[in-house]
Amino acid sequence: MGSGNVAFWIFLAAATVATLTFVTIVVWAESRRKERQEFYKFEFRKRLVETGKMDAAAFTSLVQYEHELGLQQVRQKLTVAALVFVGTGVGTCIGLQFISGSVWMVGFIPLSIGLCMLAYGVLFADKLKTGPPPLGWSPEPNERD
Repeated sequence: MGSGNVAFWIFLAAATVATLTFVTIVVWAESRRKERQEFYKFEFRKRLVETGKMDAAAFTSLVQYEHELGLQQVRQKLTVAALVFVGTGVGTCIGLQFISGSVWMVGFIPLSIGLCMLAYGVLFADKLKTGPPPLGWSPEPNERD
């Protein structure tokens, strides 16, 4: 075992540890950001209710609206991901057609995944009843709050 081989394995181990440490810190920072964001949203709502600018019915309407908005965003992301898979499958089919005679059928794997995701998003995902936001509500606090 030469010194070059040992140096390679030491470098590989150090790179692995550094990468996993970086990923851990990024995940921790992202969870803290989301936690802070939810805390500020809660404090804003609490201040609106305490000052009398929002009653229980408006608060319930706001929570329902935000829930439906979240469902709509998830459904849109699912549709985009499905279209990416469909495009990948079609592109793979076309690209592999020129390489060999029967290899192009490998493209049906991502194509069928994309079609299944698209069918789920269109047919079975939670349907929305999104209407306008509650009266007097905006997603950002204004100057007088």
